Amino acid sequence: MKILIAEDQAISRELMVKMLESLGQIEAFATGQEALKAFENASISSEPFQIMISDISMPGMSGIELLKAVRAFESRKKISKQNKIKVIMFTSYANKETVIECYMGGCDDYVLKPFNRSVIIEKISKLGFQLDIDNAPQAEKSMGQMVSDAIEGFKNGNVELPALPNIVQELQNLINRPNTSASDMAKLIENDTAMSIKLIVAANSPFYGGVEKAKDVKMAINRLGIHTTHSIVSSIANKGLYNTKNISIKNLMDKVWMHSFATAHCAREIGKKVSSVGYEKAYVKGLIHDVGATLLIKNIGDNINETSHLDLDGLTGAVFEVHTSFGGTLLNKWGFSKDFVDVASLHEWDKFDKKTEQEVLIVNLADRLSYTIGYGFFNKDVPELSDIQSADLLGLTESELTVICDKAAKAIAESADAFTKK
Repeated sequence: MKILIAEDQAISRELMVKMLESLGQIEAFATGQEALKAFENASISSEPFQIMISDISMPGMSGIELLKAVRAFESRKKISKQNKIKVIMFTSYANKETVIECYMGGCDDYVLKPFNRSVIIEKISKLGFQLDIDNAPQAEKSMGQMVSDAIEGFKNGNVELPALPNIVQELQNLINRPNTSASDMAKLIENDTAMSIKLIVAANSPFYGGVEKAKDVKMAINRLGIHTTHSIVSSIANKGLYNTKNISIKNLMDKVWMHSFATAHCAREIGKKVSSVGYEKAYVKGLIHDVGATLLIKNIGDNINETSHLDLDGLTGAVFEVHTSFGGTLLNKWGFSKDFVDVASLHEWDKFDKKTEQEVLIVNLADRLSYTIGYGFFNKDVPELSDIQSADLLGLTESELTVICDKAAKAIAESADAFTKK
């Protein structure tokens, strides 16, 4: 059997190849254009592909566009119905409109992420292929199912969304109003006693501290400024999402927190160079870009027995497959604006065009730079500084990126304690 895979995320692509390699010859491509070319070349050879598995959401040519191009090619070449490639589409979320569009485009079936080998094998079997099926590894089934169950819980309202991050959006709405004062911001923050105390403590930390200690919220805001206060409150609010009583998950949560914190600092330094909307806003977007991964891991940690053995590599791999679209959906439910949702949804893409929003590029680049300075989370390959496309589109040179990395690393080292201490 010859299978064509189209998936832009390297981790997911490698996972799919590994899981399906026993079924036959697998060829995997990062873009719809590359997959289409491979399909066309194989179709006119003696060894065409029998199955195509394609992600729906890909930069450049989407999965649905690839599907339509494949079916159009088959029509032009007058390929018979029985010889047409069988197409399975997969996505992190399925809504009625997307499913209808896939079937209208000519797909044979669809599946939801995270990628599950046993589900794909079942789908392929139902399409009429005879398979020598071996059992999928139990750990893979378990991790994938855990992530799927967590997503369904959030989707169906069975899992209550944390309320704490709401203050981040409320502050953003306040900042967007004309003539917002420190008093206006203080009134909002003072409604949350715990947040007020943590803000004052952070403001008096060595990284943010001034000559005179801040004694109340308004004094802290006056010294820090409205936008820096927003960044600090966002950090404090988001740090609360990473708390877990599960020992096996705690180290993972600490690692994803430091990755998000580092991405925020990198985004701030990039924003100082290129952003037209404010570097502190870039900081906040960097801070919450992986909120989908954070809440999925936290939910799983909070709902398993502490003595249960967890395949942490399998868990992070399964989470990676869905964290961008899940994060975008969460921010949308929380009432965040489209620019925040786009950052969460698109920051893992490797290829962009000149129409891409600047803040998506900033957080994409910041995410990559966080790996460069030692704060990566997912097990993914990060290109050399000179090969990161978002840096090129933002007009940043390799030497400028090196300076940004140095400044961000210094800021992280000096400020982390302000948010890690209880």
